[in-house]
Amino acid sequence: MLIYMPHYVQGFLTAGTETSATTIEWGLVELLKHPEIMKKTQDELDGVVGHHRIVNENDIPRLKYLQAVVKETFHLHSPTPLLLPHENMKSCEIGGYYIPAKTRTFVKIWAIHRDPSVYENPFDFNPERFVGSEIDFKGKDFQLLPFGSGRRICPGLSLGLMTVQIVLARLIHSFTWKLPFGETPENMDMNELFGLATPKAIPTSNCYSTTSFTIVFNS
Repeated sequence: MLIYMPHYVQGFLTAGTETSATTIEWGLVELLKHPEIMKKTQDELDGVVGHHRIVNENDIPRLKYLQAVVKETFHLHSPTPLLLPHENMKSCEIGGYYIPAKTRTFVKIWAIHRDPSVYENPFDFNPERFVGSEIDFKGKDFQLLPFGSGRRICPGLSLGLMTVQIVLARLIHSFTWKLPFGETPENMDMNELFGLATPKAIPTSNCYSTTSFTIVFNS
C-alpha cells in the first residue's frame, strides 16, 4: 500500500488543482471578452458584498448571477472534456451498439455541452441561460455534467465548485480587470489546449488594477 500512496496523492493534487485553476482562468478570460457581463457580475458583487470586505463563502448563495457565470464557464469549458475513463462491469447494448464487458469508455462532455438541440447558440458565452434555472452539477441534469454523474461522480464536486466560485468572485470583486494595450475582446485567442484539462492554448497577459495600485500579470 505504501508503494502506491505517492501515486494516489499525485492524482488528488492533479485532479484538484489543475481543473480548478483552468476553470478560473477561463472564467476570467470569458468575462474579459464580454465586458458587459463582467460589469453585471461586479455590480452584483458590489451590491451584495459592498466595498469594505472581501467575498466569503456565506455570500455565494446570494450571488445568483455569479453562479450563472460559473455554470456557463463549466458549460463552455468543462475541466475534463472526456471526463475520466470508465469501465463497464457487464456487457450491454446502447443505441444498437454491443459493448463487451470491461470496455474502457469515455463520455464526451465537450460535445454534450455544445449540442444545439439542448442549448440555443451553444457556443456563445451567455450566463443568462442559467439565471433562474434549476439545472445543477449533481449529475441529474444530463445537459450539464462537468463533474460526471452517478456513483462515479467526482468526489471533489463540493470543494471544487466552492473553490472556483469563491476565487473567481474575489478576483472580480477586488480588482478591475483590463486587457493589455492594443488587445481587444474581438481579437482574443480562445483556442484550447487538449489534455486532462483544457487550458488556453496561448495564455493571455492581463492588466488588472484597484483604486490604489496597478499590477501587471503575465501568465
